[in-house]
Amino acid sequence: MREKLARRLALLTALLILGLAWLFADLQNPRTATAASSSATSPSSASAPGKAPSGATASQGAEIFVQSGCTRCHSVAGQGSRRSPLDGVGSRLSQAEIRRWITSNKAETDLFVARHADLPLSEAQRDALTAYLMGLRN
Repeated sequence: MREKLARRLALLTALLILGLAWLFADLQNPRTATAASSSATSPSSASAPGKAPSGATASQGAEIFVQSGCTRCHSVAGQGSRRSPLDGVGSRLSQAEIRRWITSNKAETDLFVARHADLPLSEAQRDALTAYLMGLRN
């Protein structure tokens, strides 16, 4: 009888831990489907006037931003993960610095930069993404 009760208690504990882990993961990383559904308005509307890149390149960059899963770690105009908002990044960093964040080599010592090295993007896609991020100004 005790053995049966112990097994049930262990199972319930495991289910509780899995449920809590899922809840915290969902809170930290919102589903990209919700961000993708609003990508047509939010990310592109976050780019302010100024030294804005060409519209076609910036809009392609906005699509790449959502499709590549960037919203798992970053947000633009409140859409995506709140951990690392990119609003105004075009005002804070130069085009070369943004490009370095996207294309860095894993051999670099900066761990945050190296996270982006595995993005399977072509040169044209990297250019479009850089142009989009450069357009995000305050």
